[in-house]
Amino acid sequence: MHLSVRQDVISPLFMCIQLHAVLNGVSVSALSYALGWSKLQTCYCPMAIRFLSWKCHYVPCFLLLILSCLCKGQDSSLSPMKNKEKEVIYSVIQGFVGKWWNGSYLYPDPCGWTPMQGVSCELYDDGFWYVTTVNFRPVFDNSLICSYDAQFPQQLFNLKHLKVLSLSSCFLSPTQNPVKLPISNWDKFSHSLESLTFRSNPGLVGTIPSAIGTLRKLQSLVLLENGLTGELPLSIGNLVRLRQLVLAGNNLEGEVPANYGGLPQLLIFDASRNNISGVLPSTFGLLDSLLKLDLSNNELEGELPSELGKLKNLTLLDISHNKLRGGLFRIRTLKELVSLKHLVLSNNPIGGDLLGVKWENFQNIEALELSNIGLEGSVPESIAKMKRLRFLDLSNNNLSGSLSRNLENLPCLRAIRVNGNNLTGRLDFSEGFYMKMGMRFAAWNNENLCYIVKPTHQMPYGVKPCVQNITLSEGVSTVMISEGNFEDSFAVASLGSSGFYGLRWGFTVNGVLNVFLWNINSNMAISFKVSYPLFLCFIVLWGVSCSEFEVGGEHGWVVPKSKEQDQMYNEWASRNRFKVNDTLVFKYEKDSVMEVSEEEYEKCKASRPLFFSNNGETVFKFERPGLFYFMSGVSGHCNRGQKMIIKVLDLEAAPSPQSANQTAQKPHKSGVIPHMNSITASTFSVLSILLHQLYA
Repeated sequence: MHLSVRQDVISPLFMCIQLHAVLNGVSVSALSYALGWSKLQTCYCPMAIRFLSWKCHYVPCFLLLILSCLCKGQDSSLSPMKNKEKEVIYSVIQGFVGKWWNGSYLYPDPCGWTPMQGVSCELYDDGFWYVTTVNFRPVFDNSLICSYDAQFPQQLFNLKHLKVLSLSSCFLSPTQNPVKLPISNWDKFSHSLESLTFRSNPGLVGTIPSAIGTLRKLQSLVLLENGLTGELPLSIGNLVRLRQLVLAGNNLEGEVPANYGGLPQLLIFDASRNNISGVLPSTFGLLDSLLKLDLSNNELEGELPSELGKLKNLTLLDISHNKLRGGLFRIRTLKELVSLKHLVLSNNPIGGDLLGVKWENFQNIEALELSNIGLEGSVPESIAKMKRLRFLDLSNNNLSGSLSRNLENLPCLRAIRVNGNNLTGRLDFSEGFYMKMGMRFAAWNNENLCYIVKPTHQMPYGVKPCVQNITLSEGVSTVMISEGNFEDSFAVASLGSSGFYGLRWGFTVNGVLNVFLWNINSNMAISFKVSYPLFLCFIVLWGVSCSEFEVGGEHGWVVPKSKEQDQMYNEWASRNRFKVNDTLVFKYEKDSVMEVSEEEYEKCKASRPLFFSNNGETVFKFERPGLFYFMSGVSGHCNRGQKMIIKVLDLEAAPSPQSANQTAQKPHKSGVIPHMNSITASTFSVLSILLHQLYA
């Protein structure tokens, strides 16, 4: 009779017995002698690795030890691991971490009393321990970390009982140490390997070997953020037990093979951030178990196949940043997707409108992202009936009409983005709604949209207040005064579009207008009419020009090449001075940029960023003073230093000096006239005094 017990359940058993024996005045040798063994090692060899976490009482520990020894009956002269297996795993480890490693601290081997992070073993029926897991990743202090010149050791294929192979951040340089996956010998793992993972290895280049298709027991294949190229192997379609297929963040190309639709147990398919082209196969409608389908950031064309409507278990569909067409009416074919929670179609030339879809039927959707897909028409009232909606992005389309106030009644809503459209009318949301949303309510760049001023000063960023016309006196140009409380009102002076891009300046009524508008008489009105152009020119001369900064200078927005450079973006930011209305330009390839909260910045993890873009050349404008936190949206990039904190100066508190890094600044696109910033409080004071003296 043979009792097979996992390695990670044993050591605490022996430690528990030893501890209680000592506490009760019984030595380990006496205990061993009482049991009739010359050495206690005879019993705890195969059973003494990890059990202490059970916090067991010494009586059950003692009984379990006796049971294990009676069942095993192992001779003390035998090693728990065959020498050949030990030699193989030592050779594999040295191939990854370097020849300096000799395992001298392990007793008697990696499966013994001093186990090592990243290597796990199991006891088989022949009475020996075999390596079943090899996992190299920089997580724990005693984890195995690959050397700068790590290679893929062929000896690895001699671990015939290997179930899990995972290599993360192991091959880092595609130029100094490029490594390719072996094209053969994968069939040696056909009866054992269940999980294969290569993550964050930019130095892992070449194609995906077709021999991986021989791993008939494989359940998880993750090739994430490596440097792999070539086409998707047809042989992957043979892995009928596959439940997770992740190929994201590589340079793969070609079309998605149709036979991938024949993976009956597949739950997750993620091939995002590659160069995959062609049309989405209709065979994907056969993936009944599929929960997540992510093909974003590729070159897919054509229309969505109607067969996708059969994926009734699908919770996430992300096909953003492709070249899909056909009009949004195609989404009607998805009406059977009752489990859908995240629908992301952004940045496709799809076109169409929102009115042809019964949005109230999508009651499970939490995130609806339809930005920059060429939408026209109005925003339907039915969207305000999606009770679980948390994130709504309709930005950068051609939407018109007004925005329903009923949106603020959605109980889960946390962010709305409707910026960059042609919306009109008034925003009449409550001040509590604006306070809750903050910068997550994005409605700027809607020229004819305004908000009704609230007494609490809560307002949507980048949206002008609604105005009404008040004629001061006959023959005098109309001045536009905003609605709301008089003491908190704004007057808006506009230069129209006569060469200054329609710039507007808001200044308080208590400032300039309190001096000469409210006590104005007809003669002074005539003088004001004559001096009005001079007054505007004076404001222009006092304006502060804005700057455009290219993040990282000539390097752009990229992952730092080494740990020594992980502060390169904060160092770049410290060499510059930023003020309100300045703009940042992020230039990158196959990456993204997010504005996040301070907490998310510290954790390098953001589920709902304040701002997100991945169009390759992102322009971000500072609408307020204070601290801004930026990070890459690609997994792992933030932890490697692709993040930045920027402090934007308050012009009323301190003037903004010229940037110290002139190479990072770029002139305005017009090449002649810079943008104009808001007028400072000191400017208004001077204007008030001069005008008061003029009309006294």
